[in-house]
Amino acid sequence: MSVDKANKQSNSKLNKEIEMSKQETITLNGKIYIEFDPNKKDILPAVETDHIIVIAQRGWIFEGYKDKGHKDEIVLLNANVVRSWSNGKGIGGLAEAKNGYTLDPVGTIHLANEAVIAVVDMRW
Repeated sequence: MSVDKANKQSNSKLNKEIEMSKQETITLNGKIYIEFDPNKKDILPAVETDHIIVIAQRGWIFEGYKDKGHKDEIVLLNANVVRSWSNGKGIGGLAEAKNGYTLDPVGTIHLANEAVIAVVDMRW
């Protein structure tokens, strides 16, 4: 690594630390948490994601955040299995709101592209 590149990375890290020090923080159980304002557009998530529903083979239905960094498979972060619904809206209704649906958390799930029947974009 060149000296210039190392200096730029060091300066970038320092600038982030300075900006973080300007934000409100709280320490809880030894961990430092910073204030998050969802209206600030300059804060980007660590992983670029889309909130989606995946209808997979064998009747499995998942809701979660697709990690856009994977092309050879679908990786859902903070995923849930859609176990049942009782609102009469079917699976398409989940794209609007989660009321009336039973979601079981499963964490991160990896699906082969061939196992996916359909993908529905979420609006919540």
